[in-house]
Amino acid sequence: MDAKPAGTYRESRNVGADGKVTTRIETDLIFNRMGTKLEIKSDTQYHEDAKGNLQALESTISSSAQATSVAVTVNGNSLAINTSTGGKTYERNQTFSGALLGPEGGRQLTLSQLHKERDSTSYQTFSPELGSVVTITDTLVARELVAVDGQPVAANKIEQTMSAMPDKSVVWLDEQGWMVRQITPSPLGDIEAVRSEKNEVNVPAEGVTLPEETFSHSIVTANVRLPQERLIERMRLKITQKKPDLGWPDFSAENQTVVEKTRDHVILEIRRPEPKSHGTRPVAMTDRLRPFLAPNALLQSDDQSVIDIAKQVAGANQDAWATALALQRWTNDNMHFDLGIAVAPASEVAKNRRGTCFGYSMLLGSLARAAGIPSRIRMGFVYAGGIWGGHAWVDVLIGDEWIPIDGALYTPGPADAARFSVFDSALEDGTLGGIASLGQLFGNVDISILEYTVAGKTVRVPPDARPYTIEGNTYRKPWIGITVKKRDSYSFSGFDLKWPQTTLIAMYGPQKQRIEIHNLSVSLPTSPSDVNKIFEEEGIQGNVSKVRMGRYEGSIISSPDKTALLMQEGGSVWMLTAAGANSKGDLLKVAETIRLDK
Repeated sequence: MDAKPAGTYRESRNVGADGKVTTRIETDLIFNRMGTKLEIKSDTQYHEDAKGNLQALESTISSSAQATSVAVTVNGNSLAINTSTGGKTYERNQTFSGALLGPEGGRQLTLSQLHKERDSTSYQTFSPELGSVVTITDTLVARELVAVDGQPVAANKIEQTMSAMPDKSVVWLDEQGWMVRQITPSPLGDIEAVRSEKNEVNVPAEGVTLPEETFSHSIVTANVRLPQERLIERMRLKITQKKPDLGWPDFSAENQTVVEKTRDHVILEIRRPEPKSHGTRPVAMTDRLRPFLAPNALLQSDDQSVIDIAKQVAGANQDAWATALALQRWTNDNMHFDLGIAVAPASEVAKNRRGTCFGYSMLLGSLARAAGIPSRIRMGFVYAGGIWGGHAWVDVLIGDEWIPIDGALYTPGPADAARFSVFDSALEDGTLGGIASLGQLFGNVDISILEYTVAGKTVRVPPDARPYTIEGNTYRKPWIGITVKKRDSYSFSGFDLKWPQTTLIAMYGPQKQRIEIHNLSVSLPTSPSDVNKIFEEEGIQGNVSKVRMGRYEGSIISSPDKTALLMQEGGSVWMLTAAGANSKGDLLKVAETIRLDK
């Protein structure tokens, strides 16, 4: 990745006396994601008959502390699939038609069918990562020399598509059909594999550190900063596709409406729904609702830790909506964000209480089911601190309405409208097979806010909207709703940083004083005690006291050389920090100039 060693791909084959073939493929990818190590491993054994037909496979996959094992047995045109994780096993069946090949069968087919440029062949196989049967299409595009340990190897350059994935991979195969080189697109850029005859490959234990622009590739900078982002009631967006050939995913959802759709753009309207009734729990497990109530390998509502938490939080309350909100609040209060975990089942998350938004959603969705409330997962993009990024949240069925709630980006009540989904699922297969639709958008779209509604007020954003203005000593950010003044001897710096940075503007004084204004509205506080937690994260110790500045009230904490002030105005949370010999006095002078527009 980024032309640096990031992992290994090992493939070995054993042919039995009866001609049956066992192929083992091991992958290990290690990289540093924004200062946190992430390792993604897989070990899969494919068993094929002498004709290359897949008979069975066993796979172990992990991107967190807990591995998931998948065992597949082929019976005619049916697959028996057992998925095991966290001490639980989940069984399901999947049917298919036609031949189902393994790696050796695919290799032999490619050798027999691809002879000249533009020759193409397709075959079915089973993808343990996606948990389903997929169709692979190989097209010969050129013959090239590829360097292997410095020596040229003649190879066929092949474009490869997989039915569940939007982008093409490119693979170079030698004359025997073995991989020499491969380039696979990903949200973090291309992943390149190059064959080596060396026994060991030097990969840093901490993984490859990718440049910041690698991660910015998968996010979209918003054209304006939203006020009270977690309370947005309605949103209209224009999503522009940079690669129209990738097409569009399915934007249909109960609270989303496609207003206009062309080959290169979509105008989408999203609303924040309110439940018409609170509903009751537990909901009976009918055939229709079984996928949304039954446990699976990701939403493990049968895990004892999950059951215990749900009972503790829900108690005897039969109000389904009140219970869902209590579970959402508990999730936000007790989980810790950890970029070192990619995909983890609920049994692991309930134990370690760490993860990304996906982990928050696995836990919250499982807690809802354990409490007798149907749930499903939604994935798409969310607005957070000036950017649009990939995100996961939960829908709960209240009465006959699906209502979104978010355990990671907290707001009291239904999730805000500053988000849109391209994928929703009960995850009854225990896999993320449908997540590939996100690949049509990651790194490939621009997102423009056309208008939004908050606190009953609708704001239309002109095409030439400026993110902020500076006139003399005055900084103004009209969209987010803040105006602040600096002293004559200070200078402005650090303009409009994006998530995960929270700084909107910084001021430097002549004696190395520094004052920063942060917007912390990405996730709203669940209780007043969150103030102390925020100050602890700033590393400031002392007594917290209340302070009033005109019509604004805040909480302030001060140490000899650092002061912090926290204010909340509706759905906007602001923090001012000051460093220097007179940090408290400097901070309060700036705070007195602040004007917040609702």
